[in-house]
Amino acid sequence: MRKFGGIILGLMLITVVIFILANSLQDESGGNANPRHKALAEKNISPVSGVRVGEEGAAALAAAQPAPAEAASESGAQAIDGGQVYNSLCMTCHDAGVAGAPVKGSEDMAQRASEKGVDTLVTNAINGINVMPPKGGNLSLTDEQVRAAVEFMLN
Repeated sequence: MRKFGGIILGLMLITVVIFILANSLQDESGGNANPRHKALAEKNISPVSGVRVGEEGAAALAAAQPAPAEAASESGAQAIDGGQVYNSLCMTCHDAGVAGAPVKGSEDMAQRASEKGVDTLVTNAINGINVMPPKGGNLSLTDEQVRAAVEFMLN
């Protein structure tokens, strides 16, 4: 029984020594020595959205509405910039080839276009294929915008 008591007492002393040593090694500034760490922590816990009501909500809703595209010709057709659509959404996966996504301008992309046809690629982009969600996850895109982005990827 004395040996067991001695072992327990020894383990308790080792625990206290480790606790004191850990506290002495802790940063004196409380972990806020690097302002970038503090800014990153604040960014990570900041809210991702908010609720606005009344006049403030109406103004925020009006500001969030997409601006109409400039006229492409005198006929009133709207210009569709496939590069802008690609850079704002598609490049996340198609620049790095995430989950088997064909890389923009690659031989694989050209091969898919020649084998399946551009219309099939556009249909797949609109409806989604494999892990790609429909319209790349932005359902507010028009079919023409998706087509312009696919054509941009092929050029």
